[in-house]
Amino acid sequence: MKPQNVETLLQEKEDLYDLLEDVMERNQEFREEMLTGLDDLEDMITENCGIEFH
Repeated sequence: MKPQNVETLLQEKEDLYDLLEDVMERNQEFREEMLTGLDDLEDMITENCGIEFH
């Protein structure tokens, strides 16, 4: 393999790791937003219907 090809592969590998890190971070943010929304929904149901969630 030519050194340029190796360098290109290493750069692509680094870019893919960065992309994976970004996706995982966005996934965590989305998860936190959904959990907050679920908690809010449970609170509204409890207030309006008297149903308790664990």
